Amino acid sequence: MELWKISSSCIEELTLNANKKNIQLSLDGDPSADIKGNSKLIFEMVYNLVDNAIRYTEPGGRVNILVEPRVITVKDTGIGIPEESLPRVFERFYRVDKSRSKETGGTGLGLAIVKHVAEVHHTKIEMKSIVGVGTEIKVEF
Repeated sequence: MELWKISSSCIEELTLNANKKNIQLSLDGDPSADIKGNSKLIFEMVYNLVDNAIRYTEPGGRVNILVEPRVITVKDTGIGIPEESLPRVFERFYRVDKSRSKETGGTGLGLAIVKHVAEVHHTKIEMKSIVGVGTEIKVEF
């Protein structure tokens, strides 16, 4: 399945949310990158990664999706995740900043869904985050 096409569809669906916060969405990389897997699940994974990036990026920020052969990376200029919270962010209902829950409107399930889809597809997830700088999540198929 075409990873670029899935990523592009996610951007289309999330553009309105990004525009409301004046967040720039971009898609870069290799349009011919192909992977094997369940396209609905992969769409859900990419959608949740991008949606999360938008939710936790301040107005005027950026979210970039990079598609490469067998790899997708979502990078944002968001609020970042404290190092002590990194091991827990893929747990169901875990919220880094409980005080922002109403503000961001999430359920705490987005990254748990990402982890589940990754496990089903036997992929590797790498996360780098710096508070005040942003977060980068890379999924290798």
